[in-house]
Formats: sequence, structure tokens, C-alpha cells
Amino acid sequence: MKKLVNYIINISFGLFFVQLLSTESNFLRLIGLGLLIVHTFLIFHIFHDQFLFIVYLLCQCTMGSYDIMGGITLAPLIILIAFFFFKGQFYIKDKFVRFCLLILIITNFLGFLIKNPSDKLDLFQSVILFSGLILTFIFIQNFKFSMSNIKSLFQVLTFISLILFVVALNQKYVFIDSPYLLMGAITGYPSVSSVKIAYDGRFPSLFGDYELFSEFSLLMFILAFSIFMDKNSNKTFDLGNTPFFLMVISFMNILITGTRSGFILLFAFVFLFFLLRTGTLFSGKTILLLSILIIMIPLVINFGDLIGFDVITRRMGEIDMNRLSTSSLVTGEQLNRTYVYAEGHKRLAEDSWILGYGYGKSSANSHAWLGNIGALGIEIRDFHSLYLSLPMIYGWIGGIAYLLLILYVIIKILMNYLNFPNNPIGGLALGFSFIFIFFLINELKINSLRTYNYHFFIWILIGISLSVNNYKSPISEVEKRE
Repeated sequence: MKKLVNYIINISFGLFFVQLLSTESNFLRLIGLGLLIVHTFLIFHIFHDQFLFIVYLLCQCTMGSYDIMGGITLAPLIILIAFFFFKGQFYIKDKFVRFCLLILIITNFLGFLIKNPSDKLDLFQSVILFSGLILTFIFIQNFKFSMSNIKSLFQVLTFISLILFVVALNQKYVFIDSPYLLMGAITGYPSVSSVKIAYDGRFPSLFGDYELFSEFSLLMFILAFSIFMDKNSNKTFDLGNTPFFLMVISFMNILITGTRSGFILLFAFVFLFFLLRTGTLFSGKTILLLSILIIMIPLVINFGDLIGFDVITRRMGEIDMNRLSTSSLVTGEQLNRTYVYAEGHKRLAEDSWILGYGYGKSSANSHAWLGNIGALGIEIRDFHSLYLSLPMIYGWIGGIAYLLLILYVIIKILMNYLNFPNNPIGGLALGFSFIFIFFLINELKINSLRTYNYHFFIWILIGISLSVNNYKSPISEVEKRE
């Protein structure tokens, strides 16, 4: 408990510092950056708690913030450069991961040099941002998780998910009207009450984007459900009821975003999970969940509107099943994406995109996406699909390398689960493989590159999944010897 309290205090300080990056005052932004660097340095080099360093960054990714001087990636960049320089631990053991990352780095920096039209200051800041993402990933995929780390990971994810729910509730009901991001205000809006009016029933919490918030909540539900249903994993890592609480909070977060894709994919995941693990259909955990579901159905029907169920049901009713087809999904007709998908295809036709602009500042990314399209008639930030937005940033070569890296992670950790079904890490391995499967599905209609914070979060998740996949338990060692 003492360790958890210490983590919560440090994470809370970090969220407060991140908030300063989005103020209108350049002085306060610099103060925020300075505090982040100092605090991160203390955690990493003075407290010597590398795991706290990881979850500290992960939680900061849940708050949309300005990317001045690389934003939240500046601190890990400085700390990790010092670490790698003095410790000499800059390596990636997995050859395929190393290959994909090398291709991505080369093409990204070539994009900066050859194609990106940004001025020198913006390019410099983009280099800081991208380098921070990559160095953090390299560090995390080498990190050796312990049993206590895995328990703490779920506790931290539950804590930050609860914070996100409370903030979203404040956006919905405005218990406390405030101009501060931690209370639910968003950059560009003067107060929480103005966010309530502008977002019209679909609340983005700290992310500042309800679609990204919904996807985050879906991924957390998937991880929590996978470990909750694995009795061996739950017991080995002494997780208690934490995965169950994370599931419940994540489900409520999906509802409060009013995003139907997260709601639909949640049930699609549960179906696929039981299809793969048919043995759990008759377990005590399944009976418990069914009992809770029976109780929850009338509660959600009667009181679900309090947290946004009415928005979900209304938007579900807009789906025309008679017109649902592969073609309507590709064109975006059935995803409410027809216009932006068409603009995305138009932008793709303007260039070969062997190289992209390189991932960096939001202004440079926006120019990569919108470029010479001209007046759009409505305000759009991107093409609402990772697959339409990726070529302009990483180029076809780098973009394929990025997707191959994620696909490889799915296969690698899924094979680990299938080869060692009795390994306590099995629940986590299955959870992380499902996380990236459903991430790739959901990215058909949302762009994870939209904000650098969320893209950073995905890189952290990839690093954690590779690191956790290398976790060695006594059971797995015995199975290997046999």
C-alpha cells in the first residue's frame, strides 16, 4: 500500500506539471517543462525506480497537451540519453523489432530532411519529440518486469482510469467549473462548462478527444478482462479484485464517450475471447460475470443515461444494417467518415509518399495531412483513419514498418501464450495480443497519430508488451526443460 500511495503521489504531481504545458503563458509552459525534467530525473536517477518512470510517462500520455520543445517526450529524452551514454545499454535483442525500428527511424529522419517544409525551429522540436518516443520505447522493451511490477501496473491503470472517469463526469455535470485541464477544461475552451456545451454529450476527459479516450478505455478493458478470466495469472501476481475494478471503470468510460465503435468492439472481443478459450465458458469467473450482467442490464437500461448510454443507443440506431458492407466501411459511409475519407484519398493521390514528412509537432503533422487540399468547408485535423493518415507521416516504407512491428508483436506474444498455456504470464500475453488486434481494427476509423501524447502511449504499450512477454516464471522454465 505504501508503494502504491507513493506512485499515486508522484503520478499526480506529473499530471499537474503536464497541465502547465497547455497554458497560454510561455513562462508557465517553460516552468512545466522544467518541473517535468527535474521530477523525472529524481524518479530515475535519485529514487532509482525505473518502473515508476515507465508508469509515470504512461499516465502523462492520458492528458492532451501542447508539444512545445517535444512536450512530455522531452524529459525522458534527456534522462535516457544520459542513461544510455553512461550505462551503455542501448540495444534491441529481437532482430525483427530492431529491423523494423531501424527502417522507421531512417525513413522518418529522411522525411525531416528531404520533405518536411517546416522551419528549423519546428523541425528541431519534431526531432526532439520523435527521438523521445523511440528512446523511451527502446528502454521499456529492455526493462525486466517483476511480479510486483505487474501488480503495480494494474493498480496504476485502475487509478488513472478512475481519474479519467471522474474528469469526464465533471465535464458532463460540471460539479466544479474550472479553467484547469485536470478539472476537465480543454485547450481552446475557457472552462469545463464550455466543454460540456461544445462536446454535446460525448466527453473526452483529459485526452481532449473522446474517440481516443474510448479506444484507450477499450484497450484497458481488454487487458483487464484477459487477466481477470485467467485464474492462474490473477493468483500468481496477487492482483485480487483490481482487474475487475479496471473492467468496470473502463466500461463506464466507453459509455461516457458515446462512441459506438468502442461499445461494439468490446462485445466482439468478449465473443472472440471465449471462442479462443472455450474452457473458461464454464468457469466460476464466467458464472460470476453472467450474474453481474443479469443485474447490470436493467440498471444500465434505467440509469445508464446518467453516464451516456442514451448517446450510445441513439448512435447505434443510426447504423443501417441493410447498407452495411465492406465497400461502405472502406468509403466511410457507414462510419460517418465519407467526407474525410474522400479527402484522405485525394491527399494520397497528390504524392508518391515513399517518404512522409516525419512524425513531429502537431502543426507539421497537420500540414502533412492537409497540405494543398485547401479549404475543407469543415474543420478536420486528419482523415480519421490511421491507414489513411500514416503514409503522409511515416511514408509507405516507414508506415509499413510500423504496422509490421505491431503485427509481429501480436504474433510473438500470441505464440508465447499458445506454447505455454499454463504459464502465469499467459493471461497478460493474451491480453496484450488482443489489445493490438483490436487497436488495429479500431484504427480503421480513428487516427492514433492525431496527438503526440496518444502516439507516445501506443509506443509505451508496445514496449511493455515486448518486455512482459520476456517475463520468466518458474513454470515457463520447467516447461522449456521438458
